[in-house]
Amino acid sequence: ISALQKGYSQVLCQTLSERNSEITSLKNEGENLRRDKAITSGMVSSLQKELLTKDEEIERLKQEVNQLKSENKEKDHQLEALSSRLEHFRSQVIKATYGRVKPFLDKPITDQQLIEKITQVTEDNINFQQKKWTLQKETQLSNSKQEAIIENMEKLKASLDRCQACMKMSCCSRDLKKEVDMLQNLQVSPPVLGLQKVVLDILRLSLSWLEETERLLRDVGIQLSSSDTGCHLFFFPHVVA
Repeated sequence: ISALQKGYSQVLCQTLSERNSEITSLKNEGENLRRDKAITSGMVSSLQKELLTKDEEIERLKQEVNQLKSENKEKDHQLEALSSRLEHFRSQVIKATYGRVKPFLDKPITDQQLIEKITQVTEDNINFQQKKWTLQKETQLSNSKQEAIIENMEKLKASLDRCQACMKMSCCSRDLKKEVDMLQNLQVSPPVLGLQKVVLDILRLSLSWLEETERLLRDVGIQLSSSDTGCHLFFFPHVVA
């Protein structure tokens, strides 16, 4: 009996030990399962949040895409309207550039041809404006020259009038020389300058003749008063006692 009890006790101890081991194993497995469940729950929650975020982002992107489609559609309408206006403007430019008759009846006018024609018309217009400006300047210059000639002629005439008045009066060579010097210093421009030189040559010749005559009269003992000297003496000579 004692041996039987001892054997039974050993069996119970072994069974108890196995049960304890099994309990420990189950506890560990339960802990692992709880830990895995917690991890899985966290991952599921995180995935759910991420999925919700993705859904919201997808919805936002859909709205943006729809808005862009609407804007692009509006842009297409605007582009069509702009293209129509540009084509109308292009046809008006062609009419203004080429006139009513098209240069190429069987072919449409290319943009390059239109650009070249506009460039040519622009250059022609610039050249015309330059020629017009040059002609205006030449006309103004011609008018200015005519005014200058008239002014110089008036100056020359006034100087000649003084010289003639001096020669008609009983002037001496000194008075005539003064008038000749004034005429010589008169500032005039061509063609009046040529006339001034001719008149000066004539007056210098007359002055030289007058000076020589006065010298000869003094050499022969004829004393000349202020009223007896000058060109008047050659027409009304008399001797002063």
